[in-house]
Amino acid sequence: MAEDDPTHKRVYPNVDPRFQYGDVIIINDNKGDRRLVGPLKVMPKGGVRDNNFGRLTHDAMIGLEPLSTIKTHKGVKYTLQWPSLDEYSTKVKRQASIMYPKDATSAVHLLDLFPGAHVLEAGTGNGSMTLYIQRAIQGPGSHLDTVDIRNEHSLQAEQNVEGFWRGMYRPGITFWRSVGGLQRVIKRLNGQDQGKSDISSSSKETIVQGDLQLNNDGRPLTPLELKRKRLMSAHEVLPPNPHPKGHQYDAITLDLPDSKTVLLDLLPLLKPDRPMCLYMVNMSQVLELVQWMRLNCRGFTVEKVLEVDWKEWSVRSAAVRSKVKGRVHVGGFGAVSLLKQPSAVPSLSDDADASGEKSRTMAADNIPDDALGWVCRPLHMPIGHTGFLVQLRKNSLDCDLQDPVDAQS
Repeated sequence: MAEDDPTHKRVYPNVDPRFQYGDVIIINDNKGDRRLVGPLKVMPKGGVRDNNFGRLTHDAMIGLEPLSTIKTHKGVKYTLQWPSLDEYSTKVKRQASIMYPKDATSAVHLLDLFPGAHVLEAGTGNGSMTLYIQRAIQGPGSHLDTVDIRNEHSLQAEQNVEGFWRGMYRPGITFWRSVGGLQRVIKRLNGQDQGKSDISSSSKETIVQGDLQLNNDGRPLTPLELKRKRLMSAHEVLPPNPHPKGHQYDAITLDLPDSKTVLLDLLPLLKPDRPMCLYMVNMSQVLELVQWMRLNCRGFTVEKVLEVDWKEWSVRSAAVRSKVKGRVHVGGFGAVSLLKQPSAVPSLSDDADASGEKSRTMAADNIPDDALGWVCRPLHMPIGHTGFLVQLRKNSLDCDLQDPVDAQS
């Protein structure tokens, strides 16, 4: 059945793992080169994968189980698999910088998420963090609101979410696309915005001085701010608010160039004693945030500032040359073959990639036990620094946030 058939109800891979049209899968050659392929299409629509080792047709993959093997027309074998979330988020098509798995999984931990939670995400990007959050909270009553000012980024993110495991994590997500930014969406969630935008939706009032438009602090509007203002004046329409009045979130995560501008607006939307996680590129941004909060935002407490570092290791077998003479031949990179058996054997050279290492462990069955050795060392290409995670916690009750005049009334 074609993937564009509107009557076709898709079954998630945990129920039926056999590959279907529309799936995004991994093809893996015998050297560990793993590539993302899909969505799988029928031949007239271009369902073909060509490379130096031959041609693979999508039709040949349909109905196969995970770990099945297929051959190109040149006889090269590939193994078919479902992608893990870590692998999918780093290989999928994107128009924005990704949040790497080491940061995304740590952010989910800092957000203290649970099934059924309500979460607000600002800075959708390519949708990788969206998938990690939704996988942690998906359950009865859960909901994720994710906001991005760039329409093309949000559309690509929604497509990426729908492409992972047949859209298993798509239900329960609202994608907000607003050139008015997060503050416009906050007004919508608070019931202050009825759907049509106006220039006053921006948090900063503007004044006109000749042909130059300025913010109220005297700073000229940037080209992005001018574009946003023009688009907002064209009456951008937002989707309806899916939450009742007074709704609050269990957690909020921000991946923004400047998070300070929205912290005070987000404070009433977060439940008391619940966390917020901010992703920041460098320590200068972290220091600027903490200094600003000390003077302007006492409703949050900085609990943790983390830099996540994963050190990947190579653990592989090797032959001790001095102990295998006369029994096997040891070639480059420790490649081993029996002297009396010319047929192809597992090669330790598969453990070497462009950087000289391969992370996966391989066994050399042809190495005698008394000549078998092991190499255990870090990879030459560590992931390195990607950013900082700042965990905040709301430390005040909602009644403490009210203006004294409003509280007396």
